[in-house]
Amino acid sequence: MSEIRYDIITGKMVIIATERGKRPHDFKIVHSEKKNNVCPFCPGNEEMTPPTLVEIKDKKGKWLVRGFENKFATVNTDLKSFEVPSLYKAEYGYGVAEVIVESPDHNATFGRLTLEQMQKVFIAIIERYKRISQDDKIKYIQVFKNFGARGGASLEHGHWQIIATSFIPDVVEKEVTGIQEYIKKKGKCPYCEIVKCEKEEGKRIIGENENFIVIAPYASQYPYESWIIPKEHQERFEELKEENIANLTEILKPLIEKYEREFNFPPYNIVVHTVPISDIRNYHWHIEIIPRLTVAAGFELGTGVYINPVPPELAASVLRIE
Repeated sequence: MSEIRYDIITGKMVIIATERGKRPHDFKIVHSEKKNNVCPFCPGNEEMTPPTLVEIKDKKGKWLVRGFENKFATVNTDLKSFEVPSLYKAEYGYGVAEVIVESPDHNATFGRLTLEQMQKVFIAIIERYKRISQDDKIKYIQVFKNFGARGGASLEHGHWQIIATSFIPDVVEKEVTGIQEYIKKKGKCPYCEIVKCEKEEGKRIIGENENFIVIAPYASQYPYESWIIPKEHQERFEELKEENIANLTEILKPLIEKYEREFNFPPYNIVVHTVPISDIRNYHWHIEIIPRLTVAAGFELGTGVYINPVPPELAASVLRIE
């Protein structure tokens, strides 16, 4: 039997094709062949990247986490004029694009980092987030990690990216608007309600600690998708305190380790969802983790409705953190 499930915030539809449910070993991950090129992210090659913007060092003065502008940026702050045909609309792609290298070790995967190293990564990200947000032209800042070629990573060395834009992306605006509509109808934050519901049902909980809960979302678009949600209502990711960062990494590390172990280091994306800069609307920030185990095909591309062959209840049982 298949189910059509709805995201309570955006109204987005997902088809959960339960009869096509697959265990982890049914998804074969084809790894790209590693290249022996010189890595610009490795220690000693700092001159191959733009100047350092944020750096966390050890007691010997060697960097542990390093951030800089993306040399091949999607957007930048160099405003230029250009001609646009009268039929169309366009504007210059103003924005900021930066890279945060998560470790000096070229071969260290995110799940293999220590808790302390993970914490340093988030400290560096938040420092840059706050600095970038001071630009009045910036409306939204997206923090994300791509892993593996199918996950969109162009370099093997583990890193995160920060892309800030002069507009609020449609997907973000739809989510923020959906939250406001839900609150108007129900008088409660939908993410707070999700946390409450999932704790009561228990079927889709992957793990939890004092401050965070990990779930396989009810209307999962992707096989083995997971969300990390603060248990208490928190609007902004960048307002995380160091003690909360520690709590976050304590649940994120075993989750990533589980993905790496169960799926043999699959390509994946980690995406931070937070409220747009200077936006006073209600929000509840969270992190979405999407393993790239399947490929969007004709139906998904034609309709925008994803078919997920793995029920989230099954996904939670496989990913559960003991």
